[in-house]
Amino acid sequence: MRIGIISNPAKDRNHATALQAAREIVHAGGTAVMGVEHRAAALSACPELTFGSFDGCSAILCLGGDGTFLSAVQSHYFSDIPLIGVNLGSLGFLAEIQPADLAPSIHAILDGRTRIEPRMMLSVTTLASNGLEKSSHMALNDAVVSRGGISRILTVDLYLDGRHVETVPGDGLIVSSPTGSTGYSLSAGGPIIRPDLELMLVTPICPHTLHNRSYITSSDSDVEIVIGDYPYNPVLTVDGRAETLLEPGDRVHVRRAEKPLRLLRLGAPDFFGTLPGKIYARGGQDADKA
Repeated sequence: MRIGIISNPAKDRNHATALQAAREIVHAGGTAVMGVEHRAAALSACPELTFGSFDGCSAILCLGGDGTFLSAVQSHYFSDIPLIGVNLGSLGFLAEIQPADLAPSIHAILDGRTRIEPRMMLSVTTLASNGLEKSSHMALNDAVVSRGGISRILTVDLYLDGRHVETVPGDGLIVSSPTGSTGYSLSAGGPIIRPDLELMLVTPICPHTLHNRSYITSSDSDVEIVIGDYPYNPVLTVDGRAETLLEPGDRVHVRRAEKPLRLLRLGAPDFFGTLPGKIYARGGQDADKA
């Protein structure tokens, strides 16, 4: 069995965890694969590592924090290879494996003692006022329309399935998947949603109104955000990675993607059991920004 390894060097100092993972994979009878860009690094001296494409891999280990995992999603979502995170960050909402459990977890993967958990993905398309496409991205967590770097009220119009719902003045809107409900949306006052559900969540960011409520809508909905008059450049950010500068009249459409992300899981799910500890940890440590 071929297992891919993605390592964030800012989190995996001296590639220690990548080297450990490679040795465990080979020891258990598998093949450890890293991208060719790592061949010139210190990892090139590791005889257990194969450098090349992830084609044919049964899983990809993402060594880092949530940011590392989201970057891996952007790069490998279309390959259909299941992803599993090893938490080298502070919170690890998306990580399945803690460093102390790396060896037995790798053996479980190679022995087939895992399951695939599909996670709903979002398709995010931006159209200019003339109808031409400006950008298209996929998101596991969220699509955020924000006011940019200027502290001025941004007014946007929210449509659900073609019907105008509300004009929202404030800092912007967050459209999140259930997986993303514990991200930016949570900080903006949105509800916590079990990540294996299929729905979309729309949460205003600091609305300049007398109410602040999220909208929960069907996964089959078309969520549309239309940019109102604004003298600066509002921004669309997808999973904290891809960025599109917006202009008045631009329309951002968020829909469920055609296929889910394949998340590799070990053991029984315990989302609400592990959530409190991760939330409380946020107050004492910096989140992964890599």
